[in-house]
Amino acid sequence: MVKITAILEVLKALFKPVTTDYPKGPPTHVPPGIRGLPQFDEDKCIGCGACMTSCTSGAIDVIDQGANRTVDVSYMRCLFCGRCEEICPEEGGIVLSDKFELATTNKAEAHVTIKLKLTKCKSCGAPITATKQLERIKERILGKTDPKIPEEITRDLPKYLELCFECRKKQSYALDIHTRKFYLRRWET
Repeated sequence: MVKITAILEVLKALFKPVTTDYPKGPPTHVPPGIRGLPQFDEDKCIGCGACMTSCTSGAIDVIDQGANRTVDVSYMRCLFCGRCEEICPEEGGIVLSDKFELATTNKAEAHVTIKLKLTKCKSCGAPITATKQLERIKERILGKTDPKIPEEITRDLPKYLELCFECRKKQSYALDIHTRKFYLRRWET
């Protein structure tokens, strides 16, 4: 009796499978809020590298080469954790989609490459960061500046943004960007 039941179950499984004929079958149901493929907006990406530092799977690389910075994303290594979307400082720069089926025979579809121009130090020529990031920093600083001291900030800001950290440190007194000037001014009044 047990053998007949087992044979009937095997025959039933052959003619009426439990699963659908994937991927040819009906589309799978995607529940709302599923974390899928991260979509990178090239226009909004400033090349800061925050996504790379938070990526636990190592799917995102930021490479500085010559005068360019390249943000390279490998979807085959992505875990869809959503950390890149959470940490991205630009609203809508990275958005997780509901696409999770990534099978492909084309390697180009498995990568996203964003190329950005690098800004180099005016003094030593070392790369500082992506030009778009420096422009965004300038916008944010000027947008949150105390209106009583805008001329001083606008005068000092180019000195900060045109020099690398080491050159700023070495030339801070000569360029009059050292924080001592704020203390000296307090004592003068």
